Amino acid sequence: MDFRQLEYIVAIAENKSISKAAETLFISQSGLNQQLIKLEKELGLPLFDRNKHFLRPTKAGEIYVKNAIEILKIKRNTYTELGDLKKEATGEISLGLTHEHGIDLFTSVFTAFNQRYPGITFALTEAIVARQNELLLSGQLDLGLVMLLESARINLEYITLFEEDLILGIPKNHPEAARANPFGMPLATTDLRRFHDSKFSLIFSSSTMRQLVDPLFQQAGYKPQILIETAMNHALIQLVSKGFCCTILPYSRMLNSPYSADCAWFKLQGRPRWQVCFARRKDTSLSEAHRYLIRLAKRYGQNLQDRFI
Repeated sequence: MDFRQLEYIVAIAENKSISKAAETLFISQSGLNQQLIKLEKELGLPLFDRNKHFLRPTKAGEIYVKNAIEILKIKRNTYTELGDLKKEATGEISLGLTHEHGIDLFTSVFTAFNQRYPGITFALTEAIVARQNELLLSGQLDLGLVMLLESARINLEYITLFEEDLILGIPKNHPEAARANPFGMPLATTDLRRFHDSKFSLIFSSSTMRQLVDPLFQQAGYKPQILIETAMNHALIQLVSKGFCCTILPYSRMLNSPYSADCAWFKLQGRPRWQVCFARRKDTSLSEAHRYLIRLAKRYGQNLQDRFI
């Protein structure tokens, strides 16, 4: 069995395009197209309907892709279990990371991981939680770092690393800033209703965080005046530090920004919070290297949680 051929077809189905799939596979478009034509000739069935804009799996293609994913999962589990029998582990961990949270965690644990498992490499994918869910369920990621509410869990296994509050940041020249404690001290608590007339900049509307943030404004009885929506918490803090707006974001983002000391910070009534987890398919095997990565990530989460005051 040619595992590469299975990977090729799954990549084409995932990207809905031969050219995009070829880019992700680091092969030529013509070479990938020839592989597809060769396989379709062997099977005697077309695997994709072709049009000008994208490729769509035929019924035969859906069957092939579904089973290819399962075969590749079995291969990965087999090699994972065999790898643990070796004294010197080698291989690759496919890891999904959310923006900002993900790279902070990875850079914090990589040195210790690499010292113990120098033969293990990483394939990193930065993606929002919804996209990581798709990649995890299809078996294309070993682990995904996700942020979620308890009610948003799907048919995956979740390993909680830490929990964190969402906190309110306001400019230091805001009338309510006098109620804040000095930076570095435990955060005072405030009511979001006090900020009815303030402008806000928030994370983009389809993000997981907005599933938690938007109901806070509904409970406060108003729809916020939105100045900017962005994918970067770092940018939100910078905007607040310049006096342009208020924001709501995770506690850890405040701890990791050089602009945080130029803002006033509050906890919110009701303590809105989410969980930061590793997610994985329930039927995948974890190697000793995977387990060590999880232990390092939990240690990172505990150290970070100890800084929440």
